[in-house]
Amino acid sequence: MLAMIQVDELGEKTTFAEVARRFAGASWLASFLETEQLNDPETNGIVVPRIVNTGLRLDDTLKSGPGPWAVIIDGDLETSGDLVCTTDDYLTSTLIVTGNVRARNVRFAASARVGIEGDLVVGRGLGIVSGTWGDGGAVLWARSCEAALVLLDGNTSIDADRCRRTLVCGSTGWGEFTPDIHDHATFEEMFEPAAFDERGDLDFGRAMALANEGRSALRPEVENRLRGSKGLATREALAWLTSDPHCRELMALGDDRSMAVLAEQLAQRGHTVSIESLTRSVRAMLGARLA
Repeated sequence: MLAMIQVDELGEKTTFAEVARRFAGASWLASFLETEQLNDPETNGIVVPRIVNTGLRLDDTLKSGPGPWAVIIDGDLETSGDLVCTTDDYLTSTLIVTGNVRARNVRFAASARVGIEGDLVVGRGLGIVSGTWGDGGAVLWARSCEAALVLLDGNTSIDADRCRRTLVCGSTGWGEFTPDIHDHATFEEMFEPAAFDERGDLDFGRAMALANEGRSALRPEVENRLRGSKGLATREALAWLTSDPHCRELMALGDDRSMAVLAEQLAQRGHTVSIESLTRSVRAMLGARLA
């Protein structure tokens, strides 16, 4: 079983003034500094920012405390476990990663704000990002998101290149993305039975557990159809690539010619995907940088 590391205990203590000086001009700076302004020290406690001055590579799940907290990781973050950022009610907290993030799954909720300057890859491109209780301010933003599924409740948003590289279940009221699934009346025919709780409600935790088993929370025919509509390789196609020795060699090479050969072989098996899209999927699976 994976161990647990507290997000808000990472790195060294610093001050908001030092953060403002060091990261002057950063697009996320105002949001980070706002963490102090939105927390009344008498009721919420004093927010002491922390900074990790290098990238992190871990084998554990990263989970936040109840808040408020403010953490900067100045580099990439990679963990074999989940990244879980949640807070108690209205305790505005912020995690900033100045590089790329790789995790098994990502969950953000309540008043947790997660900002990623680079790309977000979950489950080697087949994990789940979930966001809930966003009326407390929860939000995630990244340059892009490589995942099987983003699960959002109606109060929560994500801003990551309009989620072009993943499927989204969320509200139609946001401008940052267009959901692929949004009608609760269709959930039963869209999602696997194992993704629902005893009351028949879609359970985000169960969906993430399915992802950890290498399974989709969506019914196979639904996932294949939706991924195809967005130009993404199907789970079946990606599994075949990793099972074939010659394909694995081409994937390891990773050059344009090798990707073209792989795309052609998938086409012969009935899977149509662009070379550019396939390249990003392969890089996500192999743990390589997307750009």
